Amino acid sequence: MRKGFTMKSKKLFGVGAVVLALLLAGCSSSKSDSESSAVKDFPTEDVVMNISWWGDQEAPGAKKWLNDTMALYTKAHPNITFTEVLQTTEGLMPAFAAAAAAKAGPDIQYFWGGIYSQQPGWDGQIVPISDYLSAEELSHYTNAQVEGSFQGKIWTAPWYVMPSFPLLVRKDILAANNLTTPKTWTELLNVCDVLSAKKITTIAGGVKDGWFGGWLYSILGAQSISSQKEVISAVVGDTKFTDPNMAGWWTALADSKKHKCWNDDINSLELYQAQQRFVEGKAAMTITAGSDAPNFVKKAGGDDVAEMVAIPAWSEGPFAGKMGSSSQTLGVTSWSKYPQVAADFIAFGHTTERLNAWFADTGALPADDRFDLSQVTSASTAALFAAVLDGAPYLENFIPGQLDADAIFKNVQLILKGTITPEQAAADTQATMEKIRKSDRKVVDNFTAWSK
Repeated sequence: MRKGFTMKSKKLFGVGAVVLALLLAGCSSSKSDSESSAVKDFPTEDVVMNISWWGDQEAPGAKKWLNDTMALYTKAHPNITFTEVLQTTEGLMPAFAAAAAAKAGPDIQYFWGGIYSQQPGWDGQIVPISDYLSAEELSHYTNAQVEGSFQGKIWTAPWYVMPSFPLLVRKDILAANNLTTPKTWTELLNVCDVLSAKKITTIAGGVKDGWFGGWLYSILGAQSISSQKEVISAVVGDTKFTDPNMAGWWTALADSKKHKCWNDDINSLELYQAQQRFVEGKAAMTITAGSDAPNFVKKAGGDDVAEMVAIPAWSEGPFAGKMGSSSQTLGVTSWSKYPQVAADFIAFGHTTERLNAWFADTGALPADDRFDLSQVTSASTAALFAAVLDGAPYLENFIPGQLDADAIFKNVQLILKGTITPEQAAADTQATMEKIRKSDRKVVDNFTAWSK
């Protein structure tokens, strides 16, 4: 569920130890707590704004933050009130598709990043947020230019950052088996061999609902490319998903299956079910949403017990051994009667007080370079935030959603069942993309324009 991290902080912080030191030193915002200037003349009639969203599943505490933010906005603008619907993971996109077909429902809609934020703009379902918020304001929103821009417009406003995706490691389980956190792919496979021989799960995962398959594609697939443009090139047909830089990750995934790195019931569990085994001490590792990773470390016993690292490199590409960075976003629907009010509410969520409250409520990183990073006191969380400053592209955000669901999700499940080969998985992905290009020429045209 969703690139290189391009906030202004990247220029300020640098890399390595300097990055981490400055993260702890922080950078403060001069924006006032009540500043919200997208609307000069508010409507005088009573207005009810509807928000359809997702996110408490991967950033627990988001619901509290949203309820508080709505209440504070209504306090400042008494004639504007809100209703909100927290969507399920499976229901988020179908619910929006139904609303878009009826041209009714939410004024503000939650989107995953990248293609999930782009496609609704291409289909006329949302209006560009850059039509309602200033370029200066949007310049502070993390990943807006990388993932959200199209032909001079920015479609959605980043809400919070998704480090994609850390490997959570229980140091206590490894130490009890005379092991340490693996730093190379070979070391990881060795850990899998040792633990599986003792009937201990190395990495807890669940692919029944498909989503984890997209994560694995992004984590492993990014290691053999030099730019997200290589992925878009395969989408539009200039190259192929069977080319070595596109297909090599299937072999790495198959190797992890061969070395019994996963729980035996990985195809029977859903994404979030499996992750709990890490917290319960029933698995040495898991992979989770970066926004929720700090909470997993706390639940496992804190920094002394657990740590967050990038999954070890199986390739020698420039992004090998790095985490990706994406931002989950909010957009304004094209049928909203009050798009300026919707945009103003989104900007209100980026005021200093609301940025600080987001981190306090969720432990996740708000998608704004004005957030005061000195509030990050956990060493593992600070290291996680530092890692995304020099992150990799989040590949799932640069392919059509149909390819993700019809090829990536399916073939990850089949590889982890051991019923197909890496070569078959790559060939099926290529064949699926060719079918999509034939059935929807607009996809090729839009991806071609996006790449430029």
